[in-house]
Amino acid sequence: MNKLMKAVSFVMAASLVLAGCGGGNADKAGNVGGNEANPETVDYFKLPEPVEMSVIKSVGPGLKLKSGETIEDNEYTNYVFNKTNIKTKVLWDASSTDFDQKMQLAIANNEIPDAMIVDEKTFRAMAAADQLEDLTAVYKRYASPQMKDFYKSTDDKALEKATYDGKLMAIPSVAIQADAPSILWLRQDWLDKVNLKAPRTIDELKQVLHAFIEKDPDGNGQADTIGLTGNSFQLATDGGGIHDFKGIFNAFHSYPMIWIKDENGEVVYGSTTFGTKQALSAIHEMYAEGLIDKEFALRKNPDDLVLSGKAGAFFGPWWVPWALIDSLKHNPKADWKPFMIEDAKGQYNIASVPVSNFFLVVRKGYAHPEAAVVYSNMRVQAERTPDKQAMKLDPGHGLWPLLMTVDYADAATRKHDLLLDALAGKVKKEEMDGEMQLVYEQELRDRKNPRKNPDDWAAPAAYLLGAGILKLPMNVTDPVYSAMTKTMESRWANLQKMETETFYKIVLGDEPLNAFDQFVKDWKEQGGDKIVEEVKEELKK
Repeated sequence: MNKLMKAVSFVMAASLVLAGCGGGNADKAGNVGGNEANPETVDYFKLPEPVEMSVIKSVGPGLKLKSGETIEDNEYTNYVFNKTNIKTKVLWDASSTDFDQKMQLAIANNEIPDAMIVDEKTFRAMAAADQLEDLTAVYKRYASPQMKDFYKSTDDKALEKATYDGKLMAIPSVAIQADAPSILWLRQDWLDKVNLKAPRTIDELKQVLHAFIEKDPDGNGQADTIGLTGNSFQLATDGGGIHDFKGIFNAFHSYPMIWIKDENGEVVYGSTTFGTKQALSAIHEMYAEGLIDKEFALRKNPDDLVLSGKAGAFFGPWWVPWALIDSLKHNPKADWKPFMIEDAKGQYNIASVPVSNFFLVVRKGYAHPEAAVVYSNMRVQAERTPDKQAMKLDPGHGLWPLLMTVDYADAATRKHDLLLDALAGKVKKEEMDGEMQLVYEQELRDRKNPRKNPDDWAAPAAYLLGAGILKLPMNVTDPVYSAMTKTMESRWANLQKMETETFYKIVLGDEPLNAFDQFVKDWKEQGGDKIVEEVKEELKK
């Protein structure tokens, strides 16, 4: 993982309270917010008696525990117990690189913790193997009004995704749809220096990149600036990537790595469409002209180019300002602004993010399945509408026993609107929740001394600029499938390897553009056609 993404992981973990939009502080009593199916009082946030809930932990390489703390016993687990009466026990932990393999082995041996977070493929496999507890009744009884409100923002599609054979078998995540657009982040001060307007089209982007390379935008008298950054991990990710070229793909109605329906309503894999071939051609031309970092395919840390002030253009999501804090510390004059690249018809195209990517599941037979729901209520409230104790938790740890994003699907734009209303005097500061008051105060300080304190600049910029760009009218393509079919289990790794290698070779000029046609042919013959049919069958269920 490159340094910028590490920084983003840290900042976003610390700032998840800023990614939501306070769903209102519901009282603890069951008669507040409506829980019609439950006539007696239910405490959404604390069980009547202490219970133990076993979990497993993925531990990042940079984790530093405080003196006397362990992964099982720390300020986060103590907060959880004090708030919920849930004592979490760590069955085992593993490094982030080994965690998934160890987890899959444990599932295969039916050595499952009481609660765990899994991806969609694992969730459906566990549900099919009858390893999961039915959460239908405990969700209906114990889910807080705030949690239910978040799921309503998805039109309950998230709950549908967590339903198997008519039963709610997991507590699903809610993906913030703001992560869908790939935004072009540019240094406005560089645009001003080279006397150009922000680009709207691919051709205008190329003009800007030429100027960024040739006209000494940083004013140091040296030819040491580059055009567009790229990464050595993936040319186009399926959501939330930095330094990829997804924004260019989307401008050609191309949605790599995503299952979609084409203009005829047929299920297709986005990486095999004609639009993808067009996008690869455009990216290759930009690379051949020297407009893309010539070392991008090998560069492990493309963020270094941004943080050191050598690059003034890259694609990323709305929350990029949090990742630019170090850039501003290096150069407070760096004035980053977001823009979108349009297609040939002047329209903006995006693929929406799958409504749920992760699922909190409960082991079948666990005596207290309601603990998972109460825990979820507490954790989400602690991040979205935190109390004083939650605000004191060290974000550098992020040691929640279980961590999964549950928020409003349109959280970022809600925050954008709320902040604008507060700045316009339409909403009083005291009428906002604690975290929005913080962002409001940060924006006021930043307006007095622009970018002097990067920490004050980041959150307001993410919501006012990054989320503001999301207000543009966009053509949205919805993914139709995001799990794993039987043939995908055995063939997908090889198919993805072939895809990645072919795309890079085309972009770098090691293969001609028509290598794409051979890739599509090989992809279909080596399992792609069968997978397409399996996806179609899955969609009928």
